[in-house]
Amino acid sequence: MRHDSSITEFQQKRGGDSAAFFVPFLSPSASLLDVGCGPGTITAALAGIVGTAVGVDIEPNAVAAANRLAARSGLTNLAFVEADMISLPFEDEAFDAVFFHAVLYHQKQEMLARTLAEARRVLKLGGLLGTRDADVGGNILHPELDGVRLALDLWQRWYEHDDPEAIRFGRRQSSVLRAHGFTPVWAGASYVSHSADVASRAEAVADARRSLLGLGPQLVGKGLATDDEVQAALAGWAAWGGDPDAVYFRCRCECVARKD
Repeated sequence: MRHDSSITEFQQKRGGDSAAFFVPFLSPSASLLDVGCGPGTITAALAGIVGTAVGVDIEPNAVAAANRLAARSGLTNLAFVEADMISLPFEDEAFDAVFFHAVLYHQKQEMLARTLAEARRVLKLGGLLGTRDADVGGNILHPELDGVRLALDLWQRWYEHDDPEAIRFGRRQSSVLRAHGFTPVWAGASYVSHSADVASRAEAVADARRSLLGLGPQLVGKGLATDDEVQAALAGWAAWGGDPDAVYFRCRCECVARKD
């Protein structure tokens, strides 16, 4: 994934909101690890709340963008490291809290088990794990244009071809974390608005366009979609963006679990 300035600015606006549910569980002295941090916008927001915040990502471009953000922020308790989430370069029980945002639902079972085992290793006894992931079944859309519904279906096809349950991962977070040795202590949900104003709708259309253009060839290559469907989906988002009353709220399920 590219992590250019437009994507970083898009995510910067939602950095604090994305972790808001986890904030009441964090102390000012806590050490926090943000796994799969991307360009670091959420990590930076959390650094203003905890004692130290470290973000890790396997993508060099993401870490480079995160380091630029850190330099601009002036935060001295913020750091970013290029690392694989299944082989973290930290000692056992190094952190009071570990955070995952839009990471776990992408993973197949074996990878998920290894990722959570590694998170558990670096988390202190009694420490907290925060997760926030998508659940397509909770999305709210208006108007329900055929092209936009097709776009959502194309993304669903992509996730379902490997894991039929991936699109509803959010609602299963508590049971998933419990199955991997954590004790869930809180669960909730919130929405990301992609239609608050004209600028938000334009961003949503641009983001959908990037995603469809990137994923389209893979869908077609695997026989999961046709070129005509991809083009119809792109046209649907363009039409949605032109409606001044259009709304798109994406569901995000949230969970906090403890390492006992």
